[in-house]
Amino acid sequence: MTTGKDAFFSRTTPFILIHALVWWLMTIAAKTVLDGYGDMAEVYAWSQHWLLGSSKHPQFLPWMAKLWFMVAPHSVESFYLLSAVNLAVALFGIRALARALKFEERHIAVALALCVLALPYLTLSSKLNMNSICLATWPWTAWAFVRVTTSEGGRRNLYALLFGVIAAISILSKYYSVVLLIPLFASTFTSARRHLWFTAVPWIALIALLLILSPHLYWLLQHREAVAYASEQGNGDGLNEAIYYIAKFAVSPFFYWPVPLIVAALFLVGGSPLRRFGKLLKRPAGDSMLSFVAIGPWLTTLSFAIIGLAVLSTPWAIPIGLAFTLYLVRNADAPMLETNGPKIVSAFRFIWPLMIIGGIVSGVMASVKGNTEQYTPWEESAQAIIETWKGEHTQPLAWIASGNNAANIALLSPEEIEALPALPDRLPGYYPPRASWKSEAGVVLCSLALPGKVQTSCMNETIAWAAENGLKAESKVLTVHRSGFRYPKRIDFELAVVYISAE
Repeated sequence: MTTGKDAFFSRTTPFILIHALVWWLMTIAAKTVLDGYGDMAEVYAWSQHWLLGSSKHPQFLPWMAKLWFMVAPHSVESFYLLSAVNLAVALFGIRALARALKFEERHIAVALALCVLALPYLTLSSKLNMNSICLATWPWTAWAFVRVTTSEGGRRNLYALLFGVIAAISILSKYYSVVLLIPLFASTFTSARRHLWFTAVPWIALIALLLILSPHLYWLLQHREAVAYASEQGNGDGLNEAIYYIAKFAVSPFFYWPVPLIVAALFLVGGSPLRRFGKLLKRPAGDSMLSFVAIGPWLTTLSFAIIGLAVLSTPWAIPIGLAFTLYLVRNADAPMLETNGPKIVSAFRFIWPLMIIGGIVSGVMASVKGNTEQYTPWEESAQAIIETWKGEHTQPLAWIASGNNAANIALLSPEEIEALPALPDRLPGYYPPRASWKSEAGVVLCSLALPGKVQTSCMNETIAWAAENGLKAESKVLTVHRSGFRYPKRIDFELAVVYISAE
């Protein structure tokens, strides 16, 4: 018999919302800057305009970021809150998929509890990039497809339309999403679903998909750099490298999902260790759709690599496990699932406080040790750039170049300033041209680094570029640092910039 507290934890809506909130608190306690790879800064840079594409990825996530920052504060905490929203949407999508696959509600709660213990949903989702957005889009795509296969009449056509739309959104999130659509497509040739080809369903879905994708497809025809980037993903340095990455990707489910797998093996099945894992990993009897959704993206990706279409990147595995924990729960021993499943879910009354404590400890350790990334003064640099310029000029700064570092500054700037991907006369074809840049004031960020690491070559090149264009260049090296209770050490950074204005 479950207690009232246990019953509360088994309710999936509050579980998801509380977990997303706790996850956000844990993340902002641990981190004071955006990801070190610059992925989130890049997303912000793309979000400044309604771009149809870029030199690397389609633009659904930047569109969402643009909508977010129209109403949300421009801050690190706000960006991580968007990551938390993405996580919640992902978990609600997994719940919807489980319901479409006829899971019982209490079993869905167990699957969600296991899911949020996996690295893609526990730590890796903090870096909101094109892999993380797939955590949210893929479950909803799979859900719509399953509803197509289980509905009748007009409702089936409606879900077909919805599937086409959401599938297009998945593609616009990352081209890699085709590895989800291919196994879904393959499932329609099974005896249980072959009849769909004799209905309007495939054509409704295809028309919706193409209509949503058509602006981007037309854009791709005009911008070959995006196609070139995608084609480069199939170019490697040789057979040995390809084999290495294939092997690494093949075991990625065990690398990214070890905690759910171990917990399920300990508490949801019985027998010897080998027999437990065998039970969990077998194909669920009479449930082929779950197999297509759970295993299909992983096998499809491996197939692409084996035939030479792509050299695999391990982070591509982040979204492939959308149904892994549903698979584990479906294979659980029924008595053990009924007995231990609620205990796994109720354990979050202890796990959630531990997550927050863990975030605090991680943040404190980074601060005490003087972690360079943690101490990098992006916000202070943004303020210094604006205030230094305003102290000597009345014309506002209109732009900052270039790349992800500039985007970090633009995001945290006290005044609106546009981050450019390159110098204003060298903008890539996907980016709107800046016709009036010669009459505007701007700044080039050359480096933000520890003392002695100023990029003087960048400063000299920028000064020469300004002279070639008849513009005035003012180079400065500012000393900036972070202060406050989260930064017990004083670690100075040198901020090298070149201000550009008309003579």
